[in-house]
Amino acid sequence: MSRVWFITGTSTGFGRKFVEQLLHTGDKIVATARNIESIADLKEASPDNVHIAALDVTNKGQIQSAVQESVERFGRIDIVVNNAGYGLSGMIEEYTDEQIRQQFDVNVFGMLDVIRATLPVFKKQGKGHYVNISSFFGTWSMPPFSLYSASKFAVEGFSEAMAIELAGFGIKTTIVEPSVFETEFLGHSLQQTEKKPEYAPVYDAYYKGVSSLKLGDPAKGVKSIIAMINSENPPLHFPVGSFASHSIRDAFTKRIEEIVAWEKLSAEAD
Repeated sequence: MSRVWFITGTSTGFGRKFVEQLLHTGDKIVATARNIESIADLKEASPDNVHIAALDVTNKGQIQSAVQESVERFGRIDIVVNNAGYGLSGMIEEYTDEQIRQQFDVNVFGMLDVIRATLPVFKKQGKGHYVNISSFFGTWSMPPFSLYSASKFAVEGFSEAMAIELAGFGIKTTIVEPSVFETEFLGHSLQQTEKKPEYAPVYDAYYKGVSSLKLGDPAKGVKSIIAMINSENPPLHFPVGSFASHSIRDAFTKRIEEIVAWEKLSAEAD
């Protein structure tokens, strides 16, 4: 039996790769993007299996309309891939109020609104799977991605609790934590602050690190995510790419070492 996928942010990157790879499976796909013209070719590739909808995740009306269209067209939704989001680069002191709020409006509140709009569909069906795209930066942080990281930490936090809340309804939740891939994340979709010269050494260290980083192939990344979704027991957390796995493991190891080092003093508060 074919499944119905509801995917946000399908104009570029992982979102587009999801649709391109699912076209060959016979599944039904609801592909969404802010600019519907940017995904018209996806529908043309498979008119019977693909429905496209205009969806800005900061627009609740568009979210509700897209969900309603999905159910009317295909009868149900089986998998929601919360992929829409963008990166923001800068130092804490450099961010404008607008940049801070917009980062959370899209990466956090927009995802929550999509979840809340589709949840009644999942509960009525008695099954469903939320695939929330986070980042390895949702588990540890470094400059110049403090605010982007904070938004992904938020995704990790509500997703972990949500997984427990919804399990009794037959609804699965997976947090996907990709490494750095050859998408638009580091390109034109990355928003940046107006840099203050005193932070030049911090930026230089970041650029040096990025220059030596091997970027992943988004097609391979999405292929692994789809395989995970198709598994019998999908995990709560799924790092994508060896750098993501290794960096998350190293960050957690350092955190445990720090906890152990200060455990005696901490226990004095008991």
